[in-house]
Amino acid sequence: MNAHKQRKALLRREWLLTVAVSLALLGAFVFGDIAKPMGNVLYDHLMRLHGFKGTQDIVIVSVDNRALTDLGGWPLKRDQYTRLLDTLDDDRYRPKVIGFDFLFLDSTPGDNELAKRMRHINTVLPLEFSIQEDAKQSLKPTLPVKPLADVAEIGHINLSFDNDGVIRGINMAEQNWPHFSLALHARGNTQKPPDLHQSGYRRFRMVDPRIGFPMVSLADAINDNFTRTLLKNKYVLVGVTAPSLGDRYPTLYSGKNNASTPGVAILASVLNASLNEALIREASPPIVFFLALLPLLAMLQSLVVLRPRHSLLLAGVMMLASVAISYALLTQFDYWIDPIPFILVAILLQPLWAWRRLEAIVHLVSDKAADLQQFQPTERHSNNIKPSREVVLQYAKLLDHAVASARSELDFLSAVVNEIPDAIAIFDSQDKLLLCNQKIKKLIDAKHLEVGSPLHAFAHHLQLPITTLSASSDKQGLGATQSMLHLNSLMGFRELLIKMTRIDSPTGGQLRLVILMDITELRQSQTQRDRALQFLSHDMRTPLASILSLTQHNFKATDVTQQREKITHHAKALLQMMDDFILTVSAEAPSYNFKQELLDNLLNDAIEQVIDLAEAKNITVRDESDNSTIFVMVNTRLLVRALVNVLFNAVKFSPPHCKISIQVSHVEEVKDQTLQAIIRVTNPVNVTPVSQDLAPSMPGFGLGLDFVDNVIHKHQGTITRNIPKNGTATIAITLPCTIN
Repeated sequence: MNAHKQRKALLRREWLLTVAVSLALLGAFVFGDIAKPMGNVLYDHLMRLHGFKGTQDIVIVSVDNRALTDLGGWPLKRDQYTRLLDTLDDDRYRPKVIGFDFLFLDSTPGDNELAKRMRHINTVLPLEFSIQEDAKQSLKPTLPVKPLADVAEIGHINLSFDNDGVIRGINMAEQNWPHFSLALHARGNTQKPPDLHQSGYRRFRMVDPRIGFPMVSLADAINDNFTRTLLKNKYVLVGVTAPSLGDRYPTLYSGKNNASTPGVAILASVLNASLNEALIREASPPIVFFLALLPLLAMLQSLVVLRPRHSLLLAGVMMLASVAISYALLTQFDYWIDPIPFILVAILLQPLWAWRRLEAIVHLVSDKAADLQQFQPTERHSNNIKPSREVVLQYAKLLDHAVASARSELDFLSAVVNEIPDAIAIFDSQDKLLLCNQKIKKLIDAKHLEVGSPLHAFAHHLQLPITTLSASSDKQGLGATQSMLHLNSLMGFRELLIKMTRIDSPTGGQLRLVILMDITELRQSQTQRDRALQFLSHDMRTPLASILSLTQHNFKATDVTQQREKITHHAKALLQMMDDFILTVSAEAPSYNFKQELLDNLLNDAIEQVIDLAEAKNITVRDESDNSTIFVMVNTRLLVRALVNVLFNAVKFSPPHCKISIQVSHVEEVKDQTLQAIIRVTNPVNVTPVSQDLAPSMPGFGLGLDFVDNVIHKHQGTITRNIPKNGTATIAITLPCTIN
């Protein structure tokens, strides 16, 4: 027990060490942003998997390569933007708001005219942040030129790059200046504008560039070479898409070829997310740590209570579940919880625990091997032990030797138990089946004899109260408790003598020993002996005494014939008794000699033997079966005599001038797909018979119901009786058969 406690304490220390290391790793991954790059990769895959379509309320007017060629190159003059606003300054085509993704920082002659046009259309312009050369390196906002800044809404267009250089989110505000896209949203939707006072970093759903937004070249827009209704009541962003101008940035859709996305398209995606309320909130590190802690603790507990295979399977399921939950929260609730810290710890936890568990196992094996070396190995296994250079293999060989020795002893014990002629079952101190021999498996279904089966199930199958088997709890010695049992077993009906006792276990506690002694043949032999003695001492004695008495008297010549008839009657009665006795003994034999017979022939033989009795009562016995040729495997003499007894009882208890009907049919048993023949005998009755010999006063038919039941049972058949006090009696006999 001390060794067990030491091993338990060692395992507990290993587990606590694993817990501490796991928590430290989780904290480093969460609060140290070590797992952030892998989390971003997973985030990108999930976002691309879900996809996000752009709204048709956003239109991009692009400064593409054709616009640069047609409009005079970069930078474009202010009057080009004025011409654009002139084109859209019509109630039929006016957009909700128009945003220029250009920094108008330099004064030009066309500023006043452009500002004049901006007064008629809701306009949003960006500002620039420059780094001040001071100790704090703070950002200084630079607004557009004065005439334009006075007539337009202002927002910042700073982009936030993650550590991998990819844009996934924005700062909602910089120095109280809202983001450019949020300002567009607020200016275009005055009824339900976004909160421009919110701050902090928010991720947004990037629109797949393959889907994108409706786009019109600035050259077509200025020259009125497009359908102007396309821009009516829309959010219009004017920006650069020409690759030569370099206003392009990496996003989650950049892919392997490092294809970048135009800045105006990124601003359109931010606006689209704002319009659809799809700006993503990101769980803070404490929340991520707490949410990862719960499954991690469950996984740590599984390392102790589950097998390694099951623990690994649970870890895999929990990792997949964490990804699935993060994906569901991201797509359905716009909330991102990074599962990567938990996944990384779970991945590292398995080899860590496997290493510590292996260390503990090696320590245990070495201790057991050292203990084993103190004992002299048996001769039959000593030659199998060979030295090994690897320490674990050496210990394993020593343990193999110990297991082989124990198995040999167990095999010897099992062989001894199996050779015992009585059925034996041994239960442990918790009343769980520990061992049983082959003899008991011939009596009871093997599914009730599985190792570990409870005692109450064993007693229930034997149809014994559990108290009967528990009665030996405070007694010792074979035969301390015993009782009789009548069991319908796999070997048929058996009489058993149950002996129960408790024996001390070498490991402590007590074992319960149950012995089932089959005394069926003994009881049958005793019954046959008693019947033989009764038959010889009483049944045969009476007719023999009568015959001797008749032979010792001198009769007159006129009485000789009468006396001869009496002697003949007694002799026939004696012969019939002997025949009945032989039939009874034969019926109680453990097994019969069977041969295939036509069932119709057997019924005809039985009817022939009772037809005279039936005609004496004016009773008609009629076989109303079909012409099916049904064969059965039977002991001809015994089965015919059983059928005769059934028909005789029907004749005896039927009123005169009636009909006894016999019907033979066959049916397929669904359970085992076998054919069975059913013999139904129906007759009217006016007396309720009793369960005894039904014809004690009529010689030749005195075997009774026990004989019939025994014969039918030995033929693997069944017999059912439905005999009312007055009415129609039905006796059904079922036998296995074949049909030709």
